[in-house]
Amino acid sequence: MKMRFSFLALFFILFNPLILEAQLSPGPLSEAHAHLSGFTNCLTCHTWGSKDLSPKCLACHTPIQTRIEEELGFHGNIEEKDCLSCHSDHMDRKFEMIHWEPSQKDFDHLQTGYELEGIHLKLNCNECHKSEFIISEDILNYAKSQPTSDVLSSTFLGLGTDCANCHADVHANEFLDQTCDDCHNENNWAAARDDYDHDFETNFALRGAHKQLDCEKCHTASQKAAGDFQVQQFSGLKFNLCTNCHRDEHKGSFGTNCLKCHSENTFKQEDVAGAFNHQTTRYPLVGMHATVECALCHTKEDRFKLTASFDQCSDCHADNHAGIFQKPERDNSCDQCHSVRGFFPPLFGVIEHRNTRFAIDGAHLAQPCIFCHEQNDEPVYSWNPLACESCHSTIHGKQFLRYQQNGNWCENCHKTSEWTDLSFDHATTFFPLTGKHTDLACAACHKSSDDVVLYEDTNSSCNACHDDVHSKQFDEQICEDCHSTQSWPIPEFDHFKLTEFPIDGQHQDLECGQCHKFEPKLNTIRFKPIAHKCQDCHSFGDFKR
Repeated sequence: MKMRFSFLALFFILFNPLILEAQLSPGPLSEAHAHLSGFTNCLTCHTWGSKDLSPKCLACHTPIQTRIEEELGFHGNIEEKDCLSCHSDHMDRKFEMIHWEPSQKDFDHLQTGYELEGIHLKLNCNECHKSEFIISEDILNYAKSQPTSDVLSSTFLGLGTDCANCHADVHANEFLDQTCDDCHNENNWAAARDDYDHDFETNFALRGAHKQLDCEKCHTASQKAAGDFQVQQFSGLKFNLCTNCHRDEHKGSFGTNCLKCHSENTFKQEDVAGAFNHQTTRYPLVGMHATVECALCHTKEDRFKLTASFDQCSDCHADNHAGIFQKPERDNSCDQCHSVRGFFPPLFGVIEHRNTRFAIDGAHLAQPCIFCHEQNDEPVYSWNPLACESCHSTIHGKQFLRYQQNGNWCENCHKTSEWTDLSFDHATTFFPLTGKHTDLACAACHKSSDDVVLYEDTNSSCNACHDDVHSKQFDEQICEDCHSTQSWPIPEFDHFKLTEFPIDGQHQDLECGQCHKFEPKLNTIRFKPIAHKCQDCHSFGDFKR
């Protein structure tokens, strides 16, 4: 009975593929081999009694077999021919069959027969190894024969080694008889190689400023499109005439021989031997005119016309004086103030200014002309009336309007030598300055209100400037009864005349503070009213016969 059960169990296991696969398979196949799953397909890759899978691998992967036989690429040159040394399976559905040791970045690409140089060394593998770049027919045909559709995306085989295999031909077949490295290198594809000799390899030798130009300046993109690129033209360019590349600003007025006035070093005439001599024209260039570029006078509208207008300065120069001097009563000639040596500094100076209504003196001598002769970004050369307030703002408001009828009323107090050096005589007012008042700055008494310094109707009472330290004990008196402008803190007080308590005898030797004490309620010294009977200060024992 036991033998019968054992036989049946063995029979069931051997002839049940699901159970046998579960017992024998080391794990799921990768996605690429998923179609070979199942116990019945094991012998597709495996051979009874052998661990070497290579013969059957190569029987299926024919492109690899071809490369090994012909000793091409990586597989044709490696010493290890066992497929299992690099590839394995039964790991997982998402397991990558191509295994890199120690990592993909460390792979020596020279083993493939194609050495990476220049910018190629910085690229990731997948930037070149793309399915759309595969050109080998055996790889393309093999991919078509496989049941899976991602063969091309997972292989590293089949790329060409020509530049055009990966890079678009932006020249649209213009250089089919040349290779890319005739002009380019792998360090910088966009730039021509460092040793490219334009003089030797083309029919146009680069001289002068042409050497400094980028290639794109002459080799421009044409309208002919090449895929997503504009084709840059390098051959078939016309260069026998300057006008083939340069616009003729003269519109044919001077012929086609540009070298009569220009050179390849610069279009500027002064750098050209035998350049155009302006002194032979009706307008010889002198002063600053000899240093300016032609285009500053010969404008775009009338570029180098032989009949350019030059009768007046205003034909070329803007009138910065807003037409002030373009009047019948004035001489309209600019050379009264300016010369061809330069508009600045003007010929009109301090001496000439004395002949005007406003002779310059004092601090005015140090001011640039523009400080006075420009207001609100507009030129100003005449004033009516000609007064200080024409340039200077007043800080006095309307306090001195009555003086404005008398011309430059500011001169009553100020001088042109120094604005803050006041010449005002305070004795002419109802408050002459005496004592310590003469040492004070005006602002000590004349305060500002709404940005206006108050001078007129200034309160002249002592309390207007000084604090009342007596807490209104002397409201009916004036400060001068005790104090003077010579020395405010030391009173000049006559106790006989001004009080009901004449000081005599030993009282004369006392300090004021011995009788006049500090009173907290007043927060000051009590002066009045004060008790003045003997017993208010003395006790009975204080008196001696």
